[in-house]
Amino acid sequence: MAIGAIAAFVIVGSGQDLKGAARATQTASAAKRSVIDGVYTVDQAKRGRDQYRKRCVLCHLDNGQGQQAVPEIAGQSLEREGDAEAPPIAGEEFLKKWNGHTARELFEKTSTMPVGSPGALSPQEYADLVALILEFNKFPAGSQELSASRDQLELITIGK
Repeated sequence: MAIGAIAAFVIVGSGQDLKGAARATQTASAAKRSVIDGVYTVDQAKRGRDQYRKRCVLCHLDNGQGQQAVPEIAGQSLEREGDAEAPPIAGEEFLKKWNGHTARELFEKTSTMPVGSPGALSPQEYADLVALILEFNKFPAGSQELSASRDQLELITIGK
């Protein structure tokens, strides 16, 4: 009789644990999002554009198209500052490279810039730049700003 009571307790107790684990998994899954869910606001992307014009445009160009390294020509100056090679942050090449990565990874990569003074912006300014990059790539804006929290950014996947 005692063994039956223990078995019943284990089964019932395990059932509750499984239900709790299932709820935790559902909550974690619900918290995970994709950039197609609208993870930034239009205003945030506008702030990102202001920072972009000040700090990023020299290397990544007007619309994030980036540039390939240009061979130096002795005796001639390109009359341009910035990195001679900057990857595109908009378009198919960007999407191909970043598909499946998290917003946190993009945020951390962005935080290694600008050239010569990485980490010079505040976390919020970097989040604003990531919002602009999402806008460049035609991901929809939403009603909440993209967080600068690395834990929150880890839950957002890049891709269509």
